[in-house]
Amino acid sequence: MHKIEIAKLSWKKFGEIILQMAKEIQLDFDFNVIVGIGKSGTIPASILSKRLKINEFYSIIVSHYDDEKPPKKVYKRPQIMFSSLGSIEGKKVLVVDDFVHTGATLKMVLQKVVDAGAKEVKSAVVGLRSNTPFRPEYFGMIFKGCLWFPWDVPLHKSL
Repeated sequence: MHKIEIAKLSWKKFGEIILQMAKEIQLDFDFNVIVGIGKSGTIPASILSKRLKINEFYSIIVSHYDDEKPPKKVYKRPQIMFSSLGSIEGKKVLVVDDFVHTGATLKMVLQKVVDAGAKEVKSAVVGLRSNTPFRPEYFGMIFKGCLWFPWDVPLHKSL
């Protein structure tokens, strides 16, 4: 049986990573819009929008895996379940997700944003899986196996 490594992030560590990402992003690029990939990517996206003082915020809810840990694939390809994407034509957009496993979800959302007329598009994730072929412009940490965020833990347990 293959043992899956699990990296667990506490709220404290998550906060440190997000603050560092915000500093890096702020030094590098000036965005007009943030798009959070939901469900879990909207949490870091919302925090980054506050830290970077970006008021224009949209979310795209995508389903590819179930919510179990480790996640199980539900669909062959990511499926957009909901999009609040407004007018982003000519704008500089940062697309944010919680982590990248294969890159399929992030690539699909990036293409949707480009197709909607964004002037420039970059991506950011809190966690980058070590063996993924896809590299976002910004990431907070590299992990192996499965990444648990503070909001993934049942409410009666703590990290």
